[in-house]
Amino acid sequence: MNSQPTRVRYVVLFGLCLAAGLAYIHRGCLGVVGSTVQEDLDVSERALGWAFALFFWSYALFQIPAGLLVDRIGARRSLFAFGLLGAITIAISAGKLLTDAATGFAILLLARTLMGIAQAGLFPASTRAMSVWIPLKFRASAAGMLQACMSLGGALGAFMTARLMGVVSWPWIFLIYAIPGLIWSAWFFAWYRDRPDQHGSTNEAERRLLEQPASKVSQPRGEWLVALTSLPVILLCAQQFFRAGASSFWFSWCPKYLMKAHGLEKESAGELTSLPIFGFMIGSIGGGIVADWLFHRTGSKRISRCGTAIGSTFLGVICFLLTFLLHNFGTSVAVVFLVAGAMLAAGGNSSAYSVAMDLGGRNLAAVFGAMNMFGNFGAALFSQVAPEWVDWFGWPAIVLLVGGSYSIGMLLWLPLKPDSNASRPKQANS
Repeated sequence: MNSQPTRVRYVVLFGLCLAAGLAYIHRGCLGVVGSTVQEDLDVSERALGWAFALFFWSYALFQIPAGLLVDRIGARRSLFAFGLLGAITIAISAGKLLTDAATGFAILLLARTLMGIAQAGLFPASTRAMSVWIPLKFRASAAGMLQACMSLGGALGAFMTARLMGVVSWPWIFLIYAIPGLIWSAWFFAWYRDRPDQHGSTNEAERRLLEQPASKVSQPRGEWLVALTSLPVILLCAQQFFRAGASSFWFSWCPKYLMKAHGLEKESAGELTSLPIFGFMIGSIGGGIVADWLFHRTGSKRISRCGTAIGSTFLGVICFLLTFLLHNFGTSVAVVFLVAGAMLAAGGNSSAYSVAMDLGGRNLAAVFGAMNMFGNFGAALFSQVAPEWVDWFGWPAIVLLVGGSYSIGMLLWLPLKPDSNASRPKQANS
């Protein structure tokens, strides 16, 4: 009667994907209302860039400390604490409702900083939970689903925020978005458990299915610094710096690019921004499926992870180049190539998460945190370089900055070897 595994692992993945989507709604909504915030609070474009950048700087700087905390206290308590903090910080962003413009902007900067800290812990905790609840042969697909839901959250957030702008003022949008985060934190803490054998809804078959991958760890927690300084992890962090920097474009400057380079109104630019983000979502899922298929066929993590990332990113970069070259052919052509570029470049998203799980062992959250830290250094730098780039070359050329960042990240996958991690002993069938 109990020969078939129960499906608790799928609910775990659903819960993690839901949290990822909410997180990206929270982080991305400022990009849609940015022009209105800039006018309402009377700040410059560079000051608004700092509001984007402070999120990424705090997100980056707290990745390793948050990852170490997750490795120590477990995913369940970490997800609750960081999920709750994320909901509180989006609510704080509405401080303009209670004060003047100058103080309101200062509160917004503080809220974005605290939001970065909250999400710095959320994703290492999610990755640790996936390493326990998702079998090895499906990890790339699961990672793709998680990243797809980040993109879905960003796309829905861009679309909903654009619609809400015509109904309520921007601070009320932030307050509305805080409510589902509070609900998720309470539900997931009450339902989730750190191990399958602790969850009352799993049967023996599902526990056996998950037991072997969850036990393939060998690094003592005290050796986290050795893990972080191994060559594969360094390369993983370096590619993330450039890839995440480029990816931040969709959630920060893309609406303004569509306004300035193609003459769209704010609402239309916000709605159209959802299209490349949906492409990003599809690419994340597709890349995970391709990577898992290659792993099943070859048994090689290098071919699976690195091959998928290199091939898909290369095609995406071509699309960004065409977006620039065909700029004068109109908005529709630009959006088509933006969507195609976002979808193809996102094909390597699951590879980065999968390699972090492959290399991390018992220090997985710290390894993932290091990767994400460098990714957000890249995103923070991109947020601040973008206005300068536009001053030098104009708004149509910002897609070259995006494509160039993706290109460098692609090249760093070439020497990366996830099959042989020098920071831990080799294991058969790993």
